[in-house]
Amino acid sequence: MQIFRLAVLGLMLLSVPSVSIFADNGNARPKIGLALSGGGARGGAHVGVLKALEELGVEVDYIAGTSMGAIIGGLYASGYSASEIEEILIGTDWKKAMTDRPARRDRTMRKKELESQFFIPYRIGFNNGKIQMPLGAIEGQHLDQLFHDMLLPVVGVHEFDQLPIPFRAVATDLVSGEAVILSGGSLADSLRASMSVPGVFAPVRIDGKILVDGGMSNNLPVDVVRQMGAQIVIAVDISSPMLTEEQLTSVLSVSQQLSNFLTRKNADAQIASLGPDDFLIVPELGEFSSANFQEAPKIVSIGYDATLLQTDRLAGIAGQRSTEPGRMVLGDTVPYTVQFIEIDNSSVLNDRLIRSRLDVEVGQPLDLDALNDSVDTIYSLDVFESVTYDFVTDEQGREGLVIHAKRRDWGPNYFQFGMELASDFSGSSDFRLGVAYTRNALNSLGGELRVVGAIGVEDEISLDFYQPIDIKARWFIEPQVYARRRNYNLWEDTTNIATLEISGWGTNLGFGRNLSTTDRLRLDYEFGRGKARTVTGDLGFPFDDRVRIGELKLRYLHDSLDSLWFPTSGSSHVLEYLYASDSLGASDNYQQALADGLINISSGKNNWSFHYEAGYSFDDKAPIERWFRLGGLGRLSGLVPQQLSGRQSALATLAYYRLLNDYDLLRTYAGFTLEAGNVWETSDDIGFDDLRYSASVYFGAVTPIGPIYLAYGHSDSGDNAVYFYLGNPFRVRRFD
Repeated sequence: MQIFRLAVLGLMLLSVPSVSIFADNGNARPKIGLALSGGGARGGAHVGVLKALEELGVEVDYIAGTSMGAIIGGLYASGYSASEIEEILIGTDWKKAMTDRPARRDRTMRKKELESQFFIPYRIGFNNGKIQMPLGAIEGQHLDQLFHDMLLPVVGVHEFDQLPIPFRAVATDLVSGEAVILSGGSLADSLRASMSVPGVFAPVRIDGKILVDGGMSNNLPVDVVRQMGAQIVIAVDISSPMLTEEQLTSVLSVSQQLSNFLTRKNADAQIASLGPDDFLIVPELGEFSSANFQEAPKIVSIGYDATLLQTDRLAGIAGQRSTEPGRMVLGDTVPYTVQFIEIDNSSVLNDRLIRSRLDVEVGQPLDLDALNDSVDTIYSLDVFESVTYDFVTDEQGREGLVIHAKRRDWGPNYFQFGMELASDFSGSSDFRLGVAYTRNALNSLGGELRVVGAIGVEDEISLDFYQPIDIKARWFIEPQVYARRRNYNLWEDTTNIATLEISGWGTNLGFGRNLSTTDRLRLDYEFGRGKARTVTGDLGFPFDDRVRIGELKLRYLHDSLDSLWFPTSGSSHVLEYLYASDSLGASDNYQQALADGLINISSGKNNWSFHYEAGYSFDDKAPIERWFRLGGLGRLSGLVPQQLSGRQSALATLAYYRLLNDYDLLRTYAGFTLEAGNVWETSDDIGFDDLRYSASVYFGAVTPIGPIYLAYGHSDSGDNAVYFYLGNPFRVRRFD
């Protein structure tokens, strides 16, 4: 009988799962694990969940996360509080984080010079006879910086079990499709790998594997956190819901649905594994998308409210977690002092060239802002797929910095295509198509070869070689050869009296110094030979049909604009002096000066810019191919493009434009211009009494293939014009 009673009592104990869970060597509560799913900006709900858990006294023992869940979970596991993570989420410039290119102000003067050409900014690689493309639209340059900044307090932790809360990040092996559980190494790299959506972000290589977003294989890692030792799992699912038939309206929505198939299927399998003592929190995020970072405060609040709905059950597992010996906490960190620097460089560039751009002082506390600016400067050399850094400790216990400069796999040979269209809808139209080949990283100092071919309003074939000649790439030489042909229309009032064709070849040798990323001083010698002929009409004055160029040109350029097309800050200024002489090979002796500039003032979405331009010939001998030209949008609107030409010119333009939306792929603007200027034959003719006045209203957009403008212009002489431009309408057209 006694044996029977004991057997019944044993069966009763086995039938109560809470007993086996809570009775763990006398521990007062079970081990609690947190599983956080991916979902982009919807992951802000995870922060709300953490805030609620903190208020309820629920302590987490283990965390596993995927994608955005890995980012939020990794920060929490590193010692950040929920409130601190919320500040990071709301305060981070996610738009910058999701781009690779350094701020335009900080790019090299060489890159700004190439950007001003008419080529589409996107390139394709062509190496070993194969067309190559990057493995992701975003290589993750700024994301790497963001994660390294946030995780500096735990930079010395390489085993994630040694974080304040043990942690795992889930990624997917791009080759096998299998889930990869990251438990050590660089925490920043692990987070980057876990959120690298295929096609959007470049994969991350860790331990020989090519890793992408963990959502493809395990978007809600319940099993992972259970394997870590969790006895009760709190699973937070913020996955995007399946789209309805009405929402499937485009290729993008279909692609999103295919992604949803993968993440939803594996998430549902994980949810099915939850037991009666586990928790499932599914915040009602409705129409919030994975890109709605600007709605972070609302999303956090939704996650918080969803958690409080389970207050009664969660109160049953509340309790204090004992911090195990040897674990770090955030407040224990001290300023990081760099005692040595190593350069891990896989390119042909000299390590000293990379080191010269690194604003880090050995023996001094690290300035993270200066380090990130330096990394951007190195990345702007346009040789590397990524430039990242790690903090390490050597065998002597010294703290050091390792710069990883990874050569771009789809370089160094690139093709780039260009297209430019212009029309005033009254019979005057131009087009230009082109292709450019660039071979960079030719040598240890970063030499670059560029070949350009174009047809249309200007036919051109040119080859130039840009070669820095010192280790800091301040001094440079740039020889160039070219052959060009262009037609110019000559006007008398509103009548096109002749079309002049100028064609020829030339060579140019430039020598200069990059004073900074915004300033350059340059001296060029140009020698050229060509012919000028009238294609239609009669110029009405004699001209030399032999084009003979032999001149020196001294040029100072300042460019701190944040955008080439619709800037909101910065300025640009060009000061140029040209000296031509028959002893240098010119047809005559003449001198010219040019000043051209743009100044911007902005407030919110409203922008004002002032543009000035003045061309002056010191005598009356400057040949027709060196005349200054006005006309077209913003250059005396209402007139035909380049309707006015003369040896002297002046122009002042006040422009206003307002940002209508902030879509990265199609930023649109509306604005107007007020303009005053003219051209004159001789310096004696210059005066304010015959200035011409114009105004325009326009709509503009920055698109993936370049800027687009649609405008209406009116001049004080009664001239009207409607303009359409694909490309830069403000480019000055001269033979050079």
